[in-house]
Amino acid sequence: MGVGDEAAPTARAAARAVVLDERGHVLLLRGFDPTQPDRGSWWFTPGGGIDEGESAADAARRELAEETGLRVDALGPVRFERHATFEFEGVTYQQHEQYFVVRTARFAPTRDGWTEVERRSVLEHRWWSADELATTDDIVYPEHLVQRLRDEF
Repeated sequence: MGVGDEAAPTARAAARAVVLDERGHVLLLRGFDPTQPDRGSWWFTPGGGIDEGESAADAARRELAEETGLRVDALGPVRFERHATFEFEGVTYQQHEQYFVVRTARFAPTRDGWTEVERRSVLEHRWWSADELATTDDIVYPEHLVQRLRDEF
C-alpha cells in the first residue's frame, strides 16, 4: 500500500458490562490479538459489538451470556460511555462503547458460548479487587476502571 492508501477505520457500536460480585470485585477477561502476539495482552470487561436491530442493553446481555455464561433478565441504564480507536486482527476500529453495571453473586465463568474469535483471542477470566487493579502493571480497559469502582459503583 502506498501513502494515503490506508483504509478508513471501521465504525462500531459496542455494549459492555461491568460485572461486580457481592464484594465489589470486577470480572475481567484477558485477551490478545492473535495476529500480533508481540503486542502482549490486556484485560477488558465482557461485551462486544451491537448487532443490526439490537439495542445496547440486548447486546450487553447477549455478550455477557456468550463470554461468561451469566444470563441476566434486565440491565439498568447506561452508566458511562467511552470512545476507543484500536486495531484488532488487521482492522482499525473506531468504537463507541456503552457500559452497564451488573451486580451478581460470584460465579465461575464458562467458555461455552464463545465465538471463534473469542476462542482464538481470549485467554482467561479473573475477578479483580479495586486494590489489585490499582497496583497491576497489566493493561486494563476501560482506562480508569479502578477509580470508577471506588467512586461510582
